[in-house]
Amino acid sequence: MTRMRAYLLTGAALGVLSIGAVGCTEPGPAPASAKPARPAPPTASTPAAATPPGRGTAAATAQEKRVKDVLDTLSPDAPAFVESGVERVEDGVHHRSRLTKGSAYQLAVVCVGEGTVVPVVGGEETEAVPCDGVTVTHRIASAPAELPLAVEGRAGASGAVGWRVVAVTG
Repeated sequence: MTRMRAYLLTGAALGVLSIGAVGCTEPGPAPASAKPARPAPPTASTPAAATPPGRGTAAATAQEKRVKDVLDTLSPDAPAFVESGVERVEDGVHHRSRLTKGSAYQLAVVCVGEGTVVPVVGGEETEAVPCDGVTVTHRIASAPAELPLAVEGRAGASGAVGWRVVAVTG
């Protein structure tokens, strides 16, 4: 047991020394031809680094959960379900859905947060969606084989936005 303890103590001492040696080294002076260093990124104590409202917070997670709950009225295993997604309003939605050309589909968009988002379906702007948690639907009567979908927030909009595409039968 004593021999094992000696090995462990030696290994621990070497580990501490190597960490200390790495932490104590500093780069030498920069050559005169070197480009000036960029300013350091803002730290958490500076206002510039403050987290944007609704991003990376418990409120943002709650908004995303609320959007998913609203859209989850149809099981992903249902035959009519095609696809869905959730994004931050600040990031926007930029998606291309592969559909059956000529078939009918329904797009549901819901936003939770503040402001209004505007869906652009197949290059055409549709009805604006307020970020009040209420689903707005848009019928696609005869879909192309690939349908571009974009959702952008208007000025001041924040929160979470979700979308769902389902096939319309009958």
